[in-house]
Amino acid sequence: MTSLALDELLQRYVERLERDGTRVTPEELCGGTGELVEPLRARIHRFHEIDRMLGSPPGAAEAEPGELPTFAGFRTVERLGGGGMGEVYKLVDLTLGRTVAAKVLRAGSAASALYGDFLREARSMALFQDPRVVHIHEYRADAEPPVILMEYVDGFELGQVGRSLNHAQQARIMAEICAALQRAHELGIQHRDLKPSNILLDQRLQPKILDFGLSRGEPDQGHGVGTLEYLAPEQLDPGLPIDARADVYALGVILYELLCGERPYGEGSPDAIMATIRTGRPRLPVEVDPGAPEALQAIALKAMEREPGDRYPSARDMARDLERYLQGRSVLARPTLYATALGERVRPHLEQIREWVSLRLISAPEASTLEAAYRGLEVQEEDWIVHGRALTMSKISLYLGAFLLLVGALFYFVADRFYDAGGGLGEAVLTLAVPFVVLNAMALLLERQERRAVAIALYIGAAALLVPLLVIFMHELGLWVRVEGQFFDGGVVSNRQLQVATVAASLWALFLALRTRTVALSSIFTVLTTLTALAVTTDLGLRTWLDEGRWDLLGAHLVPLVVLFAGLGRATERWGRSWLASPLYVGAAVLYAAILELEAMDGRLFSHLGFTLAGLQPEGVDDPILLDTLAAMTVNGLLIYTVGSSLERWGGALARPAARVLLLVSPFAILEPIAWLNHTQEYSRVFDWLFLVLSLGVVLASRLRQRRSFYYAGLVNIGLALVLLADRYEWLDAPWWAITVILAALAAVAAGLRLDARERRRRVE
Repeated sequence: MTSLALDELLQRYVERLERDGTRVTPEELCGGTGELVEPLRARIHRFHEIDRMLGSPPGAAEAEPGELPTFAGFRTVERLGGGGMGEVYKLVDLTLGRTVAAKVLRAGSAASALYGDFLREARSMALFQDPRVVHIHEYRADAEPPVILMEYVDGFELGQVGRSLNHAQQARIMAEICAALQRAHELGIQHRDLKPSNILLDQRLQPKILDFGLSRGEPDQGHGVGTLEYLAPEQLDPGLPIDARADVYALGVILYELLCGERPYGEGSPDAIMATIRTGRPRLPVEVDPGAPEALQAIALKAMEREPGDRYPSARDMARDLERYLQGRSVLARPTLYATALGERVRPHLEQIREWVSLRLISAPEASTLEAAYRGLEVQEEDWIVHGRALTMSKISLYLGAFLLLVGALFYFVADRFYDAGGGLGEAVLTLAVPFVVLNAMALLLERQERRAVAIALYIGAAALLVPLLVIFMHELGLWVRVEGQFFDGGVVSNRQLQVATVAASLWALFLALRTRTVALSSIFTVLTTLTALAVTTDLGLRTWLDEGRWDLLGAHLVPLVVLFAGLGRATERWGRSWLASPLYVGAAVLYAAILELEAMDGRLFSHLGFTLAGLQPEGVDDPILLDTLAAMTVNGLLIYTVGSSLERWGGALARPAARVLLLVSPFAILEPIAWLNHTQEYSRVFDWLFLVLSLGVVLASRLRQRRSFYYAGLVNIGLALVLLADRYEWLDAPWWAITVILAALAAVAAGLRLDARERRRRVE
């Protein structure tokens, strides 16, 4: 529903009623627009109530058409104009000689049904002593109709002169308006109808705000009332509360209009405008006027955020950013529209990449590399160092500090607690609790100031302290103390303390991740949840598994965590929580590869499946399950590669990082069996040379599938194979071995030069 549409329909109703006495039904007036019927019926009812209360249709005091109305004690000079609430006249006080403005209800207008709003305006403006708000001199409630006598401003509407001002003047005026609105909000008053025509500029370009006729403070009232183009999205939805941030939104629209001369959603029908307001994706001001300063553009778009929580928290915060601009400092605003606008421009490139693959112009791995580069542009700049678009010294220093906090906390935990527990609770408070509280408090403050990159680093640093801090507190307070047979033999940490601490830390990280919507804290949540799963296994026999080398049991107990991460990743992806889904997918991929390797240790995988390859082993091999281990490792490499390729091909964009992890690990896993075999030296020396040949084959195979991970794995294993050969044959001290390797390297370089020349000739031909 829109106030403009309802006012027009009510005007038609009043005109028919005054012309021939016909009361047209709301259904007839609305035609096919059913959603306006009930709001219009309510307005018609209010009109008749006010009509009965006033005794006659409101109008100026007995003035003939074309004549100026008269007011007791004043001389009417001229009509200044009209607003949504009534007519405004310029008067001279016959007693004091001062010039004032008089606002009366407009005769026969739709606003005549808004008597309560008229009274509210007078009372609201009377509360102000702010020079930036038009002052009220007198309110004549008993006049026919009621009249507000107020300060006369000799100037122009902001909308008339705003575009002729320079950007510094525009910013200063907007800062003044923000400050005045902040005072109103502190008094519990919200304007709810801010627009350029409700802001006057005097001869010194000082702003004066008027028309508080729609001012309210109730969050559940006033929906759909006001000027459509300046309404915040929540003002269009009766199910959403309204607060002072609706005025902040209107301030953003006004600044937007000053910058580029157009309203962000000023085209089309009311329904079309409402749809675009709800979408919250206006054109960037610089697209309309290239001369618009980026800083002021950022401030306007920040104030105009679709979600109230993403806007400036108050008009004061917007004023402070405007002051930063005027002082030549960097503003704090970073609108979410920037990321959206960049994403819209990236999307066509991603579609082109998929087209290139279908035309066989590039390979799938090349497409994956290009997509990863473009996806990096969609990452929040304030996110952590692993995913951030820019590697700055501030990020390097911040995350180095967070890492050192973790290391220091572990050192303190081990040195003072794990062995002697003699430091006392006071020392723990000073060493861990105080930094934890201070870091979180600073992070919260910096987050409110839009310094999110710093805030996130501080949150991570504080989270690094949480697990040892909670364990020490529980120990000092005697909660869930250690008993015999627990995981940490000889230590003071009990299984339950470790479990409670990791669960609490995981929930804390999840809370921060949901608040900040960053990959950084989502990754910390994933890591802490993995630690929680390991802590749970301390009650299931983790100590025994490690002592007996039953790595397979540890792997089996981690399987539910893989399922949990994958399921949560899928769910959060559907909910649009990409910053949480991607770390969960990566966590699931890393655990999947780790579990396969744990199951392959000591040949346990085949024994669980009910068969063994021990009968195929040649005589003289000491390890009876060596062949089972090697075969399991081989199968693992293939499984890791298969899942990675499947995710790369059919997984969504958020699963691509997990696919890259698996594809990076898979060539190492494929070569691992032969490397393990050479390490044991149980088989013929032929396998040493086979390892070298296979490693070289993996390097060459990297070209077929364009897998850089295969190339890197091949190089690493070639180096390992050469070391194993030198050790097996005792060639480490033989100069000829080094010379042979150097000659082979020179041969490879020469071959590369010849191949490069051939490729150049082919390109020319």
